[in-house]
Amino acid sequence: MKNIYLKFGLICLLFFGLVSCNNDTTESLFSDSPADRIAQKNSELLNLLLKENNGFKGVYFPKNDEFGGFTFYMKFNADGTVNMTSDFDAETAIETSSYEVRYGATTELVFTTRNHIQKVSNPDLPGLIGTGFKGTSVFQYFGNANGVITLKDVRNSETGRFELTPSGLANFNTESVQKVQSSLAQRQNILPKPTSSVFQVLKIKKGNKESNFNFNYDAFRLYASPRVLVEGDVLSIKEFNFGIAFTGDGLMISPSLEFDGESYTNFTYNAATSSYVSTVNGSTATILFDAEPAFISEDVNELLELGPTGFLYQPGLGSNPLTSLGHDNVLKQITTNFQTAGYGTWTVRQYQLIIDFESDNCDTYLYIQLVRAADGARFNSFFCFERGVITNRKLFLKYSGPTAGNSVIFEPLVMPLLNFFKSSKGLIYTDEGSFSSSAASYINRAGTFTSLDNPSIRVYGLWFGQ
Repeated sequence: MKNIYLKFGLICLLFFGLVSCNNDTTESLFSDSPADRIAQKNSELLNLLLKENNGFKGVYFPKNDEFGGFTFYMKFNADGTVNMTSDFDAETAIETSSYEVRYGATTELVFTTRNHIQKVSNPDLPGLIGTGFKGTSVFQYFGNANGVITLKDVRNSETGRFELTPSGLANFNTESVQKVQSSLAQRQNILPKPTSSVFQVLKIKKGNKESNFNFNYDAFRLYASPRVLVEGDVLSIKEFNFGIAFTGDGLMISPSLEFDGESYTNFTYNAATSSYVSTVNGSTATILFDAEPAFISEDVNELLELGPTGFLYQPGLGSNPLTSLGHDNVLKQITTNFQTAGYGTWTVRQYQLIIDFESDNCDTYLYIQLVRAADGARFNSFFCFERGVITNRKLFLKYSGPTAGNSVIFEPLVMPLLNFFKSSKGLIYTDEGSFSSSAASYINRAGTFTSLDNPSIRVYGLWFGQ
């Protein structure tokens, strides 16, 4: 009986508690209906977009764990159209298309007809066939801070970001195109020139401490993966990854580089040193071309395992960006040397470096095949080296002279290529996986050689006879 009274008492207390709570709550959590709140949020974004008579500058990183970003200039009109330009490619003319502010999962800005923004989601881009930059034309509205509108990519909400900042332009139609053309030009400044080193390094200085990273820039994806070799009890590699968007005076990265207590985002281009510099609290991060890489891998030791084998470079197999412009100039210089000597026009059809680490009897040699333009005749020449030596992760080849016949005549004319392989400071070798070029792909192992005497010269080729 006592248990019955106890249960009845608890039920009464619960009932009176509910009644009391209902009496205390006289207002609903929201004063407006859900439909009204949606309309207000949509109106908020639309009013912000229309407020700027000369539009916005937008930087869009579609997926900053795989790709870089792009700069857009957009002017939103009350009739539902938007005028737009971008630095995505050389087609920078302003185009007009339609947009909507609507409610999806939240308030969204949607570009409903084609314009520059759709290029970021195009899967048929050269070098990125099948994926493109994995972008979108639908963005969720996340907020406004002093006129800066933050949007997020609906496809890549964690890694895609689009930020609109008032443009500050006086004339949108003329200045916006000038701005994107300027940022587009900056993409060329980060690439090596014919005379610059191929060793691109990220150098961070803070006080007396200096840290160097191989920059590892991918021009197709506008992406960098800086790496540093950590040597201690255990040999390891530390790597950062970020996308790059170019600006009129430099570049910005996403995500920011967090290192040694500092955060680096914006870099300014220094034309005098062909470098990009970011200064934060007295420390500096610099992207530059250096005389040597930040660290040299042990890939060269793989050559010992190949046995006597050959490295082939042949322009007819297609191009690869790892072959530097400096290397191309070496071959052009050979053609010029033949012309100057009165032999007419000759070109290098191919060359092969045969390496033997066991013998000095000209078993390590450079074979060069030249073509005479006048009749298409091919001429072969051979140049001997002593056995290869690997020291401090570098390959050293000591030149010992030409073989008989054409080689003696051709030696002074092809000396630019001989100088490359007999680099007194050594050659750096990197394993590049299987061979791939603009014309073909093969299962053959591929690699690069770079001269430390002249680090503007690097060649990409394949191995045969393995």
